[in-house]
Amino acid sequence: TEMKRPREETLTHESPVYEIAKQLKETGNRRAYIITDPKDKKVKVSDPFLEEIGKWLEHDKIDYLEHEAVFLEVGKRSDTLMGAFIWRTCRGQGAGGIRFQPYTTVESYLRDGIRLGVGMGRKNALAGIWWGGAKGVVARPSGDSYLDPEYRRRLFEDYGDFLTSLRGCYCAAEDAGVNVVDLAHVFSRTRFTTCIPESVGGSGNPSVCTSKGVVCGMEAALDHLGMGTLEGKTIAMMGVGNVGLPMAKRLLEKGVAAVIATEI
Repeated sequence: TEMKRPREETLTHESPVYEIAKQLKETGNRRAYIITDPKDKKVKVSDPFLEEIGKWLEHDKIDYLEHEAVFLEVGKRSDTLMGAFIWRTCRGQGAGGIRFQPYTTVESYLRDGIRLGVGMGRKNALAGIWWGGAKGVVARPSGDSYLDPEYRRRLFEDYGDFLTSLRGCYCAAEDAGVNVVDLAHVFSRTRFTTCIPESVGGSGNPSVCTSKGVVCGMEAALDHLGMGTLEGKTIAMMGVGNVGLPMAKRLLEKGVAAVIATEI
């Protein structure tokens, strides 16, 4: 059969994010990559429509730090754009959560993934954990379809297949917009995930532990600066979600004067 050819027009970092999925489906492949060649440190892309994006990343001095790879796929069941952003694997498999949020432009989508991948690599290294840095990012569709349990099942089964196809370079977990039920669906299609439900042998929701770590970091910073303890302090928080809510409770237990929080 005659293979579909990619469209001649290319995308830029200012293009709407849904154009990536549209272009991938039109190529008939549904998959693409952006990599940094380890020999010449040049950015290479899998498809012509990504060439301008590759050039933009290569010249970006803010977040793109010679990432090993960005893998993209449009899920066969969910028809949703999924990505895996791999910064470094020299310390082990790239590890980081899957983020499920709405994005407007190609830049907002890619920048979130590459920035978070770097952050995970640095956190793992500072903690002395033999994991690399990576992040999963799924572009949430407009409307409220993302709330439908059946859609979420299809989506995260797609992501599980996507992870398996990467052959272990990225081990996923839970992040913003994702819960342990979603991770159970991922786990049904791959072994490369953590934070799965305790009922199937996992550690469950990591958010409570994350909130504890943030409070410990605040205490360490105050001690370093000679500013005493958290007791009596007023704390400003942006976001009261999976991490923020248990963090607020822990801060109140520590005797803070007030927690002032905002939420979208």
